[in-house]
Amino acid sequence: MANFSRRDFLKIGGAALLGLAGTRFIPKQEEFFFEAPLLWHGSRSYKNIAITYDDCNSIVRFHKVEALLNEFPEFKVTFFPIGLNIPDFQNKDKGIWKRLIEKGHEIGYHTYEHVNIQVMSPVAAIMDFDRWQAALVDALEMDYPTRFVRPPYNILSPTLDILCQERGLVAAEFSIGGGGAPDVVLRAIQKTKGGDIVQMHIRTEDYESSKLAFPWLKENNWDLVTMSKLYDDYLREQVNADGCDVEAGNELTRTCVE
Repeated sequence: MANFSRRDFLKIGGAALLGLAGTRFIPKQEEFFFEAPLLWHGSRSYKNIAITYDDCNSIVRFHKVEALLNEFPEFKVTFFPIGLNIPDFQNKDKGIWKRLIEKGHEIGYHTYEHVNIQVMSPVAAIMDFDRWQAALVDALEMDYPTRFVRPPYNILSPTLDILCQERGLVAAEFSIGGGGAPDVVLRAIQKTKGGDIVQMHIRTEDYESSKLAFPWLKENNWDLVTMSKLYDDYLREQVNADGCDVEAGNELTRTCVE
């Protein structure tokens, strides 16, 4: 694939971007093709990891995950719900999203209808994010500074790059896949390195994996943190690092993610 700059992406235009969608999946691009902030893992210097939950399709299983988190109040996670489920959950359990935020958890963008972002034009992707954001703000009854996007199917694309730059988002990939048999997932987490990002979903097997992982993480003095905490620690580590601007202070909006 050609090494497009952001200006090249904008010149392509919506119609041409749709032409890239001849197949549902494309090969993973090298990170240097992606100009917006992109995170596969956080700093390796801290004993913390981030566990994320995508989709959030079942409120019954969602409540089970919430109850598990209540047993470990020091643990914080990031949810990436699709937009349709935000008002649906709110109707079934008024205040659920605000309750999670008040407990210190985080919410990130995962499209409104779980659509592959690479098949959207940049304009359509921005509209989709704004629709998702409006649903969240309505449920929370307050503004919320969404920082992260987890693209459906984990596909990086020119459209995602433009969306991140236009809306100030960080693309959040992962370093440990949480799907699979709970004992297999637990073994993967037991081999974790500091800063790992674990992708899970609101599924029965992922709930069972969490039930096994949470006690192990606590017993072994691991911190379970939000994506924002993981990312901010990473940025602090990059201040005055090689390749970054010196004397820039601790401004967390400046990134050195390459």
